[in-house]
Amino acid sequence: IITASLVAAYTNLAKRFKAEKAKNQAIENGLKGILRIEILDTYDKCVANNRKISVSRKDAISSVYHSYVALCESQDEVDDTVKQLYEEIVHMALE
Repeated sequence: IITASLVAAYTNLAKRFKAEKAKNQAIENGLKGILRIEILDTYDKCVANNRKISVSRKDAISSVYHSYVALCESQDEVDDTVKQLYEEIVHMALE
């Protein structure tokens, strides 16, 4: 009886862990998508403003970019387009 109870408890715990892991992965993917869109939108706004960005906006988008990178499993997962646009945004702030 004890062994059966332990197996049932373990099975239940394993299912909950798997569901929680899938939920966390979905949240992480959603957050990365939102951060990516913020970087793309900032770039579009910079271009619309004749390639100018305030220093405070550059600092804010820098925080967004670093959060995006931190959520990526590896540097290979960082979207090259996002990386390139971020570098251009930083360059626009220096002009």
